[in-house]
Amino acid sequence: MFKVKLQFSKFLALLLVVYFTLFTVYVANSQQLPLSENQPPISAGETSKYKLASEVLPAIGIARRYDMHFDHLMGILIGRGDDVELYARFRKMFAKKIGWKHFKEAYAARLQADFSEDELKELLSLSKQPLMKKLLQSEVKAYLDTSKQRFKMGFDLWNNYNNGKISLPSD
Repeated sequence: MFKVKLQFSKFLALLLVVYFTLFTVYVANSQQLPLSENQPPISAGETSKYKLASEVLPAIGIARRYDMHFDHLMGILIGRGDDVELYARFRKMFAKKIGWKHFKEAYAARLQADFSEDELKELLSLSKQPLMKKLLQSEVKAYLDTSKQRFKMGFDLWNNYNNGKISLPSD
């Protein structure tokens, strides 16, 4: 009976996470300010800067890593902590519903706002250098190599918390 309650509570927790994530996306989209009539149009320089920012994101691996970070949610909420195939299916669902494609414009806009055109060109150039490519690929591989361990640890942490074996640290 306890096992059924535990599985049901995990299912409810997963639904809650998905609901809050989708609700957050909905609220964020609804809070975007419409273009005002007083707002100056985007200049050609800003357009090229935005294009540069959009090129930098996949070049340095942010686009690829974004969807991989759903692993943390899944490790906590799904399975027994060792079902890699189930995690892969959930990762695909998360990526499709709340993944990179929904946020890439916001990320590009942030880079456009935070970096000059010359800095963006330098970042793009750095990302194409063999040593930087090797570093970025190594970081992704390390993340993937530790996925199974992260799933298991996340599941165990969440399970131990729900079973009262550990508690939240005080502020």
